[in-house]
Amino acid sequence: MTLREVAKAAGVSRTTVSLVLNNVKGSRVSQSTKKRVLEVIKKLDYNPHLIAKRLALGKTNSIGLYIPFTSPVFRNYTIIETVGGIQDVLNKNGYDLVLFSGSLNLSKERPINQIVKQNTLDGLIIVNTRYTTHHFVNTYIKDLTERNFNFVVLHYYWGNAKINYIGVDYESDAFKSVSYLIDLGHKDIALLTGPSKALITSRIIEGYKGAMQKKQMDTKYIIEDAEYDYQKAYDKTQCIIRKNPSVTAFFVGGYEMAPGCLKGVKDLGLHVPKDISIICYIDNEMMSFLDPPLTAVRIPYYDIGKKAAELALRTEAEKERFVFETELVIRGSTSRRGQVWS
Repeated sequence: MTLREVAKAAGVSRTTVSLVLNNVKGSRVSQSTKKRVLEVIKKLDYNPHLIAKRLALGKTNSIGLYIPFTSPVFRNYTIIETVGGIQDVLNKNGYDLVLFSGSLNLSKERPINQIVKQNTLDGLIIVNTRYTTHHFVNTYIKDLTERNFNFVVLHYYWGNAKINYIGVDYESDAFKSVSYLIDLGHKDIALLTGPSKALITSRIIEGYKGAMQKKQMDTKYIIEDAEYDYQKAYDKTQCIIRKNPSVTAFFVGGYEMAPGCLKGVKDLGLHVPKDISIICYIDNEMMSFLDPPLTAVRIPYYDIGKKAAELALRTEAEKERFVFETELVIRGSTSRRGQVWS
């Protein structure tokens, strides 16, 4: 079924059918003609090609989401929450979400500038990962800005370009978490981090060191790289405790490592939080089901997703930066050092 056939059956021109389909305001199509065309469309079960229709109007009503993750994105808690916020806003505004994802090689297989050249999107939300390089970020920012294309960047950007950016302050989050442990009386606090190539690692280390320097006179840094790996977190935790028996708290810089740290402590015959307190960065749905439930930093990924979608739809507005506040969710893995347990 084509537009020509609908026009012939309704006894009108193709232009009239197009005006009715797109509900063009101010057109001279009478109500009786519009009614007749709609009846024919329904009778013939005519479904115009949505993409072609949108392109003809110079608008696709589609926003892209670019995620160069190695693992399946919908097994990732942070992405699920973020996408939920994005979809809620786009659905209310009649927009579709188009996902571009695959691997760390996505940037080579489907370059961002190539996606934009296809003219199938009205905007693009780019989710930087912990391994996104500064060169990659700066390159796509330059390319998209020169094209005057509307885009929003999520996470891990610390440059000065005038762009729409949304994230959190990782260094501040680490500082506040470690400060909380110090305020509970802990002095020897260990830090488990991801690999040095992860952009977030240096920020977490700086926050950890900053809290230790501000709160304590005799600063002792105990930092181990567990590479966001459960088994390595388990091994590093036990190694730290054996080498530093005075350690009474851990700050874990990645949710993948938290269960390994917890089990490592327990398998040495120690108790959490009686002997060792643990805080995890970041919180997810698993933390409350561990034994004990872990105190963790909660990032408002759903709200970040909503704000990203709102910015992606605002094509003419000034560029904005939003740094969301996080919440330290206190659970059963932290206690005051020396607390008497019955």
